[in-house]
Amino acid sequence: MNSSENLPGLILVMIGPGGAGKNAIMKAIIKHYANIQQLATATTRDMRSDEKQGREHLFVSLQQFEAMIAKGELLEYQEVTPGKFYGIPRQTVADCLKNAEVRIADIEVLGAEKLARAYPENVVQVFVTVPGESIDEQSRVLEGRMRGRDDGATDIQHRLERARTLELPYQSQCDYVVVNGALAAAIDSTRAIVEKELARRGLSGAPQ
Repeated sequence: MNSSENLPGLILVMIGPGGAGKNAIMKAIIKHYANIQQLATATTRDMRSDEKQGREHLFVSLQQFEAMIAKGELLEYQEVTPGKFYGIPRQTVADCLKNAEVRIADIEVLGAEKLARAYPENVVQVFVTVPGESIDEQSRVLEGRMRGRDDGATDIQHRLERARTLELPYQSQCDYVVVNGALAAAIDSTRAIVEKELARRGLSGAPQ
C-alpha cells in the first residue's frame, strides 16, 4: 500500500553490508545538519556505551519486542544476526513524515525495501558499499575490513554470507550508490545527495 500521499517528511535510509562504513557516514551527516536526526528503530541487542535510549534505537527485551509484533506496532522486523532482532516502529515513521521531519536510518535490506514500498515518495535509499567491480571483489574488501577491526570469525562468516547473497545484490534497487573507498569523499558524496533531496522537497538542511 502506498502511504506517501501528501506527507512532507523525508527518511534517508543507509543500506549496506557490515564493514562498508554506513554508520560512520550517517553519524557525519547527523553532526553536520542540526535538523537531521537518526530514526530510532527497535532492537533487542545491548545498548553500546555511546548510545542513548530512544536516540539511536529503542532498546527492548525479546519479550517486549514480541509484544510489539503482536500489537502490530512494527512496520517490519527481522532477526539480522542470530538472537538480535531489529524492527521499524510504525508510529515513529508516521509521525516523522506527517510533521515534515527529516530522519536518517541504518536499516537492513528487507526492512528498507518494505519501508520504501510503504512510503515511496518519502524514502530515499542510499546504498553504501566498498570498491570492487564485482560482488566477489567487494566481499574480499569487506572481509579485510572486518578482520581489521577484529570481528569474531563466526560473525565475519555470517556477515559475509549475508553480504554476498542479500545485501550487495540489492544496490541496483537503491536510489543512490556511494562507494566508500575514502571516508571523507564518501561523506561528501552523501552530503550532496542529502542537499539534492532536501531541495527537491523544499526542506531545510540547517547545517550546524
